[in-house]
Amino acid sequence: MKLKKEYLILGGIIAVLLIYLILGSGRNKMSYKVPELKNIHKGEINRIEIIRGVKSIILAKKEDNWKIMPQEYPADSTKVNSMLDVAENLTLTELAAEKKDFQRYDLDEANKITVKAYKDDTLLRQFDIGKTSSTYSHTFVMLEGDSRIFYARNSFQSDFSYEVGELRDKVIMDFEQIEITGIEIQKGEKSLQFVKKMETVELEEKESQSANEALEAPEETRQEETWVLPDGTKGKKDNINAILSAISSLRCDEYIEGKNKEDFKEPVYTVILKGNKDYTLMIFEKEDKENGKYPCFSSENAYPFLLSTYSAESIMKKPEELT
Repeated sequence: MKLKKEYLILGGIIAVLLIYLILGSGRNKMSYKVPELKNIHKGEINRIEIIRGVKSIILAKKEDNWKIMPQEYPADSTKVNSMLDVAENLTLTELAAEKKDFQRYDLDEANKITVKAYKDDTLLRQFDIGKTSSTYSHTFVMLEGDSRIFYARNSFQSDFSYEVGELRDKVIMDFEQIEITGIEIQKGEKSLQFVKKMETVELEEKESQSANEALEAPEETRQEETWVLPDGTKGKKDNINAILSAISSLRCDEYIEGKNKEDFKEPVYTVILKGNKDYTLMIFEKEDKENGKYPCFSSENAYPFLLSTYSAESIMKKPEELT
């Protein structure tokens, strides 16, 4: 009898536990419901604020171009577009944690990245970014006014981890090579001024052609681009075109902070290109001759910048290499 009584008590306990688990799981599912975010379109966004610790970066859209405020530095459009994509497509997939274990997910005050996307003065979306999940397919995030931590689809912490210098648009020159009709090179006291001309070149006779056929056949010619000095001396086309190619879509390594163009005198090398307008690139002596970069400025950019030794010296061809 005693054994039967114990079995009945044990069975009752198991039944109570089962009921608790069933009802409890139902409550958990209700409390774990992922919030639905309102739809926004990235075209609406004209201001982004990125806050990390005590640092804040503000990007603002000015006449269809994004600027880093308050200096109004032109911003890298590719990087800004990635941020806009994240803000528009932010999707929460499931709850990661309810307890306030912020440091574990890099969502504590020292590590989290707060993103605010505005249309004028209207806040469209605000969220905190933590670290990337171990699978690199999700990012831990928190919503405004909500202490719960969620998984958000995709890895995007790196899209908001830039410093101001990394967000600046590093395009220094951007033009089509075909528009250039003249090029002037200045190095020290030497100056070379080339003009683009088209000359007629006779094609070589085919080896299989007989002597009679060659006499009877009309001469085959083609127009070929050449670079010519005022005295008629031809330039080395490949080397001149290499300079054009390097400059036509030139990007700098970084900008020089705390200085402007007026702080630089006497360039060691200058290239002036004649096209729909004049394009000028000036290269100055390196401060650190062993490991430094070349200070430069361009007519297409308001700020002095640095070029790597390789980039600068691929442009600075000696005058004797050009004729």
